Amino acid sequence: MAAKPVLKTIHTWIGIVSGVFLSVIALTGSVILFRAEFERAAMPHAAADAAHRVTIDQAAQEIARSRPDGVVRRVRIPSSAADPYVFQVQSSGKRTERIVSDAATGQVLGTIQPNMVDWMVDLHRNLLSGTTGRSIVGGFGIVLFVLSATGLLMWLSGARNWRAWISVRMRGSSVRFNYELHRAAGLWSYAFLALLSFTGIELAYPNAFRDAVQSMTGKPANVKAPKSAGSEGKLSLDEYVRMGRAAMPDGVAVELRLPDKPKNPVDLRLYRAGDLAPSGNHVYLDPANGAVLMVDRIVDRPIGARSLAAMSPLHYAQFGGIMVKIAWALFGVAPLLLFVSGLLAWWRPARKKSLEATPERETVAV
Repeated sequence: MAAKPVLKTIHTWIGIVSGVFLSVIALTGSVILFRAEFERAAMPHAAADAAHRVTIDQAAQEIARSRPDGVVRRVRIPSSAADPYVFQVQSSGKRTERIVSDAATGQVLGTIQPNMVDWMVDLHRNLLSGTTGRSIVGGFGIVLFVLSATGLLMWLSGARNWRAWISVRMRGSSVRFNYELHRAAGLWSYAFLALLSFTGIELAYPNAFRDAVQSMTGKPANVKAPKSAGSEGKLSLDEYVRMGRAAMPDGVAVELRLPDKPKNPVDLRLYRAGDLAPSGNHVYLDPANGAVLMVDRIVDRPIGARSLAAMSPLHYAQFGGIMVKIAWALFGVAPLLLFVSGLLAWWRPARKKSLEATPERETVAV
């Protein structure tokens, strides 16, 4: 049997069976690309004074007055005077809140409440089903990769006429229009869909990818955070940030994470010019005295570890600004377009053949 009919059968039935799920995952992915923008728009703001900014500790003191039993676990450090501090605070009963503080005054502005975008994030990543759902999403990533590969192989196995394959004729039957739309959209979006599916598979099965990279390169594919002596934190939040910045002077502090378990270090996350990840560099500090335990720059990691660190930024368009996110979001509509156009192109001919194969008396009876 020729290769193209086999590829067509595989491509068609995988697309029909999985098309709805792939469309939902892709559409929710297009929306959550703008999660930071939605959060910033919904975040309470005050008129920040560009010439003045309170310290992290001063803002934390204001939070302590309203949450006397709260413990600061994370602090998102604003990149500009117009942006506020965002504290992740754990109170009694392990209740976690994200509290917004004015960077100019330290005043507590309010909390960030869960919203529809957070629900979409969970749907996209986990199908609202935790780790089991994440594994299922990874499986659909494999399906999308196979669909992309079989579509490309079908083109490679036949006569390759670029002009015909990447264009759609508006005149003619609806069957031909849907088929040409499906074919052109598939070719235009092939590279993106392959990238999207491959990076999504890695995010769903990170341990499998790390083991594979380590076996191929012979070097660790991830960097493990060091352990501290286990003493409680004795320094102020600003001192941790100051010491971390001194250890990586070419980095911009983005987030401070405080230990939630014994022997965990303080983790200052930083951005360096040229990085894909917005907060992929780490300075690990001893909570007791702020001593630097390890400096982890993405650029210093082995090639395999650097490749894996790029998966999430590539998948969620965390580089290049708003225009890259818009481009990613537009390509994210491709699975839905491919599913609908492919289903319509398949359904009409299949239905016509079925009717032609049916005896006349049965057709009348129907």
